Amino acid sequence: MTLNTHLQHNPHTSGNKPTPAANQPSAQPNQADRLIRLPEVRKLTSLGKFAIYETPGFPKRLTLSRRCVGWKLSEVMAWIESRSAVGEQA
Repeated sequence: MTLNTHLQHNPHTSGNKPTPAANQPSAQPNQADRLIRLPEVRKLTSLGKFAIYETPGFPKRLTLSRRCVGWKLSEVMAWIESRSAVGEQA
């Protein structure tokens, strides 16, 4: 599953043409962690809304405002990786 919605500037090209970012979201520790909203969490995990809110061990949501929540991308990606590890053990 790829999520290619962000563009980055490539200094090796002429002009200000943006180039596509990597196919997978980056969650490197040295970068500032970004918050993702429910639609992106659903795309990354293939889980429904209820499962995201109720699955034990799933990263906790952060309240951004009265009607807005988000998840840390690094935590969601770590959870996805941990689920891959569980599948490989079975």
